[in-house]
This record gives sequence, structure tokens and C-alpha cells, in this order.
Amino acid sequence: MPANLTPEYLAAEERYRRARTPEEKLAALREMLATVPKHKGTERLQAEIKRKIAQLRQQPKKKGPSRSATLDYIEPEGAGQVALVGLPNSGKSTILARLTNAKPEVADYPFSTLRPLPGMMDFEDIQIQLVDLPPLSREYTEGWVYAHIRNADLVLLTVDLGAEEPELELLETLKLLEEAKIKLDSTGGGFREGFMVKRALGCGTKLDLPGAPERLRRLQEEHGELRWVGVAAAEGRGLEELRRALFEALDVIRVYTKEPGKKPDMEKPYILPRGSTVLDVARAIHQELAENFRYARLWGSSRFAGQQVPRDHPVQDKDIVEIHA
Repeated sequence: MPANLTPEYLAAEERYRRARTPEEKLAALREMLATVPKHKGTERLQAEIKRKIAQLRQQPKKKGPSRSATLDYIEPEGAGQVALVGLPNSGKSTILARLTNAKPEVADYPFSTLRPLPGMMDFEDIQIQLVDLPPLSREYTEGWVYAHIRNADLVLLTVDLGAEEPELELLETLKLLEEAKIKLDSTGGGFREGFMVKRALGCGTKLDLPGAPERLRRLQEEHGELRWVGVAAAEGRGLEELRRALFEALDVIRVYTKEPGKKPDMEKPYILPRGSTVLDVARAIHQELAENFRYARLWGSSRFAGQQVPRDHPVQDKDIVEIHA
């Protein structure tokens, strides 16, 4: 058993052992995947959890009513998975509709979103997955919604700037998340005092309404633990800024590769965490390439084009790397 397993993971593992139905097992496994520490020592455990999830999802569904549809796992795609989180009518579905090809039901009444709905957002030469979740509510939000939030790479926290007191809505959202043992900040990662800390970006919606810019400014001043952007999604204002902010908040980089003597492949960059090295690039291509790594040549952030660099040299966004093994 890998070391340093968190109490949250162990509790989810115990729920999995006690589960009697496929739905209960699936929910517990997703909690385990969300709370297992992400490092090399747990790679085999993560793979085993994912294998069990895949097996349960492939089981024939029983006839009659089932809640498994609402528990469905959203397979991550693209450069990262972003969970859209907020209170009813906070503008999540409008953002999804404007940034992706998804067709959510956009209505001026609460709880029009009942199931998770994914869509792919274009950003330059990559795509980022957005997942619209049912709104948070003390009375109606089920546990699987929080499981989706825990599994996402980033939370987009939406607040209605047209509300009479947007800050109160924000505080209510944060309180509901904290009751589910989730805290948000701009860096995220790991656990803190029993809470799972998720990387998040704040988004003030309906920026076109009277007084909205001033309300956004107050949120930025009083809740600086998050970066904030403002949008008027219905009329398209702020959406390009939001695209870039989502990419930057994911804290990933794009790295292109080339074979010696050939042109670089600029079509499909490798997506890596910021701070990755050229050895991490080699590992992303193939483990055997990493094991036989000799040196790399770098174009982009190096002092001169094609500079030879060692395995521990950090790569930057849009670097081109040529691995020699």
C-alpha cells in the first residue's frame, strides 16, 4: 500500500468495501480517485482504481429506474477538465453554451441543469473541457456533484453580479463547498486541515447589468485568494479573456516535439504541468525514450535556437524539444 494516503482517501476506500450496489461502488471509487495523492508512488493504485471504474461502467444496466445516469463519470478530455460551479441562475450554462458546442438548457428559472454536461472549448491550438454541473443548493444538491468537483482539474466559480448582494451568494457557495470538505484558492493541490484544496478561478457573470463592474471590483478586493474575471456571456463580452484565464489557471504548458533532421510537429502539443523538465517531455512521449535519454535540443525559451540542454532543464509554454536517446 503506498505511503501517505490521506484520511479522506481511507474513508472513501472503506465506503467502497461496504458498498452493496454498483452505484455505491462507483461513487466510492470516484472519491478514491479524487482524494488519492498524485505522485509516482501511487501511479499503480490510480491505474487500479481507474480499471475498476471502467469495469463498473461496462456492466449491463438493470431494467427499471436507476440513478446511475446522474452518477456518470465524465471522462477528462483535452488540456484539462473545468467544473462550472455556482448557485442557481449564476450563469454557468450560458458560459458553456457560448464557449463550446454543447447545448445546455439556458433558462431564467433555477435548476434547469439536472445532469453534468460537458463541452470542449477551443483555446488557440488546444481544447479544454468544461463541465456544467447542477447548481449548488443545501436542499437539492446530491453527493455525486461534489465528486465531480473533486475530480476536476479546475473549478470555475460563477457569481451573479446582477444579484442584490453577490458577496453573500459567493459566501453561500463557499460554505456549501466547505461543508463537503472542499476549499478553493488560486493554487490548489493537496489537503489542508482535512479539506481538499482545489485550484479555482472566479467569474463574475452578467457584467453588462447596472452596478456590475463595481460589484466585481469589490469581489476582487475582498476575495483576493481567487483571480477574478468578468463576463457578459449573453452578448459575448469578456469571453476571450475568460478563455485565456482558464488556460492560465490550469497551470499547464504546451510543448511541441521534433525528430532530428525533421520539422517540428506543431499540430498536437504535449500538455504538461508547469515546471516540467525535458525528461518529463521524454516520459510523456514514451517511457523507453526517458530511460535512454542522453540530451535534448530546445527552441523557444533557450538562449539560442537548438541549444543543447540536460534532462533537468525546465520547459516553457510553446517550447519545441528534440530528444536524443
